[in-house]
Amino acid sequence: MRGLVFNSLEQAGVSAFGVERIRTAAAQMVEDNITPAQVIVAARKGTLLVHQANGKTGPEADAAELTADAIFPLCSITKLFTATAIMMLVEQGKVGLNRPVSDYIPEFTGENKTKVCVHHLLTHTSGIEVDVIRSNGIAKQAQEEYPPHEPNQDPELHSYLYGGYDAPLSHEPGTVMSYCGYGYELLGEIIRRVSGQAYDVFVKETIFKPLGMENTYYRVPMEVRNRVVRRAPEAACAEWVDSEYNLNSVSAGGGAYSTAMDLAVFGQMFLNGGIYNGVRFLSPVTVKEMTRNQIPGVSSQYRDEVFPEAYWGYGWAINGTKRDGGDLLSPDAYSHWGAAGPFLCVDPIYQTVTVHLSVELDHQKPFKNMYVDYFNNTVLAAITDL
Repeated sequence: MRGLVFNSLEQAGVSAFGVERIRTAAAQMVEDNITPAQVIVAARKGTLLVHQANGKTGPEADAAELTADAIFPLCSITKLFTATAIMMLVEQGKVGLNRPVSDYIPEFTGENKTKVCVHHLLTHTSGIEVDVIRSNGIAKQAQEEYPPHEPNQDPELHSYLYGGYDAPLSHEPGTVMSYCGYGYELLGEIIRRVSGQAYDVFVKETIFKPLGMENTYYRVPMEVRNRVVRRAPEAACAEWVDSEYNLNSVSAGGGAYSTAMDLAVFGQMFLNGGIYNGVRFLSPVTVKEMTRNQIPGVSSQYRDEVFPEAYWGYGWAINGTKRDGGDLLSPDAYSHWGAAGPFLCVDPIYQTVTVHLSVELDHQKPFKNMYVDYFNNTVLAAITDL
C-alpha cells in the first residue's frame, strides 16, 4: 500500500468545509492558550487532510514561529515502537508472548515472578508497580555493587533494570492493569538480549529507517536540537523532557522524539495492516492481535478515573467504551498518549490517522487538558462518505 499523500478530498470521503474547520479549531486552541505550540496531522484513507503548525518554538518573547517539522518528545508513545519490535521478534520465532520473562532475563526473580509473561508486560498486567521498583533499587544499591553493563547496553538503564529485577510484585499477574514504564524497559532489555543489538539500534534499523521516519530519534542529534520545541518551566514535565538527560535517552518506555508526520506514517502502517509503501513490517494477523483488547474483564485506574474494563492491546490502548480520545471514535479505535502532550490515534472503522503533538500545560487530566477529544471530533465530523 502507498504512503500518506495529499490527494482528492472527495476520494478521501471528507468535505472541504470539514477540513477547514479542523484547521480553524486547531489554530483556536493556541489562540485560547490551551497550548502554546502544537502540530497536527489528520489523514483518511491514506490521504493527508491537514498538516499544520500553530504557536511558537519556545516560551521566549522572541521565539520563532513553529513549523510543521518541529520535533516533540513522544514520551510514552515510545512504548508503541517497543511493542512493535517485540512483535517482530515474535513473528521471527524468537520471543513467545506466553513465556515467562525469566526465560529471557534470568535475573528477574522473586515470588510469583515466573508467572509474569511477556504478554503481561505488553498489557501492563504484570503486577509490577514502579514505586516498588524504585524503593527496591535504592535499598539494593546501598547494599551491593551492581555488575557492569554490557557494551550494547545503556549504563543508566542497566542500573534501573538491575535494581528492580528482584523487587516483589504488588498484584497477581494478569489480575489488574496498572500502567508501568518499568515493564517496557524490561521489554527493551528482552529486545537487546534476543536480537544481540542495542535496543535503540534494533528499533531504528527495523522500524524507523525502512518506514522513512528520518526525523525520529533516540539521543537527539545536536544538529536538529534547534527544531525541538521548548516549554516554559511551569509546563507539564518541562524539567524532564527539556533536560539533557532525556534528550540523550534510549528509554524503551519514553525516550523517543519525533515529528507529527513521522508519527502519522507509523500510524498509517498499522491502518494498512502492517505494510507501508510496499514494505511489510508486520503480518495483518499480528496487527489484529496488537490492536484488540487482550485483557477482557480486567479493570484499571488512572489518577481519579476508574475504568471497569481497561481495554488494552499489545502496546496500544483500545478505545472500547472509554472515549477519552474523542466522542466520535469507533470502539475499535486504538491510540496512545504521552506525558507532556503527544497523542496518536488510528480508527480502522473510519480509516483515520490523527496526530496531535502539543506542549501540555497541565498533566493532571491528560486527555482533557490536551483537548485531543475536540481535535478528533473535528476530524471525524469532516467525513461525508463511509
